[in-house]
Amino acid sequence: MEPSALGIIGAGTMGIGIAQVAAQAGLRVAITDAHPEAFSSARERLEASLTESVERGKLTAEAAEACRRQVTWEADLRSLVEADWVIEAVTEDMGAKREVLRTISAITHPETPLATNTSTFRIADLAQHCARPDRFLGLHFFNPPPAMKLIEVIPGAATSAVVTEAALALCERLGKTPLIAPDIPGFIVNRVFAALVAAAADLWAAGAEAETIDRAIELGLAHKLGPLRSADLVGLDVMLAVLRSLHEQTGDARFRVPEGFVQLVESGKLGRKSGEGFHAHPGSRL
Repeated sequence: MEPSALGIIGAGTMGIGIAQVAAQAGLRVAITDAHPEAFSSARERLEASLTESVERGKLTAEAAEACRRQVTWEADLRSLVEADWVIEAVTEDMGAKREVLRTISAITHPETPLATNTSTFRIADLAQHCARPDRFLGLHFFNPPPAMKLIEVIPGAATSAVVTEAALALCERLGKTPLIAPDIPGFIVNRVFAALVAAAADLWAAGAEAETIDRAIELGLAHKLGPLRSADLVGLDVMLAVLRSLHEQTGDARFRVPEGFVQLVESGKLGRKSGEGFHAHPGSRL
């Protein structure tokens, strides 16, 4: 049976983006968050994304309105008890994810698949906190979810083949391209991308211009966006969390965070969403 209702835990950037993708695919979506006061800004982000999609011809006004009707905002995790799938999309913090997974796996039906949108943590480590690890796996969406085609599907050692196949089918229903990734810190994309960003940030910290670094990679390796421009798009706070997580889990020096990168984030220069990061982004504050 195809799923008809999706539960999402976390009303942040990724949670809202995943909600939009699912609603556009015709699923009913219930969004929960430990801080219901976050719903106001989350609704604004969803509205802004739908409006932009209509303006760019990606959605009709009728489809956008249908999408709005598919989404509900719930203060209580128990509202997800009837969901066919549940996706955890809280902040990339191991403690926060463990707590949510323990709670939600005790509430939902034993047969309901549960996924985490973690970008760095091993599924095997998180599965220890799920009542049914055979029903649990990773679904790593990329930012912004409505635009990015890839979803990394990461089965854990205990994940059943049935759940993995159901996850692949769900991704395809959402209009995405799923690829199976190994259960190692960072999986495929972030394992490679984080190392590239760290290397580019090292060059920048040594005095090279961000524009020069990005143009060199774009022209020399045929990348559409250079690593620092891409980091600005993702959000430097998010990128910093990814690098720190990978460095902590692996101890590998290639994921070491340059001090200048930390200073950018601490000064509020987070990339496109703040209007400035490695590059200036006038008029793009989100």
